[in-house]
Amino acid sequence: MYLFGVFLLLVGTHVCFIDANFGSGEGNDYTYGTQATTDTLIASETVTKSKSLLGTTTKTYTLTQAGTAKTISYIKITDLKRMRGATAEITSGGVGSTTVTIKFTSARGGGIKSQVVIYGS
Repeated sequence: MYLFGVFLLLVGTHVCFIDANFGSGEGNDYTYGTQATTDTLIASETVTKSKSLLGTTTKTYTLTQAGTAKTISYIKITDLKRMRGATAEITSGGVGSTTVTIKFTSARGGGIKSQVVIYGS
């Protein structure tokens, strides 16, 4: 009985270790605003940055429009890494504005690979 309990404890610890190190496979995806049928694509870019050994990596993406600027109505950020991907935070602008600044922060020891799609009118 004692050995069975030790076995279950080791298996449970192993499963927790794998999930903590390799993630659950879910990405950090974000959606802001709503996309109307009359909206047009303003920008579609992939933001990437290599991983940093034992640290986090940050990168800032800024959209500035030339000419007649359109008002942003929809922003979709898709984490393409899925495991150990990056989080995204809008630091200025966004929906209802003509500009947006997004700060990406990777998981510890991970890199950044996210797709940003912005629509507006």
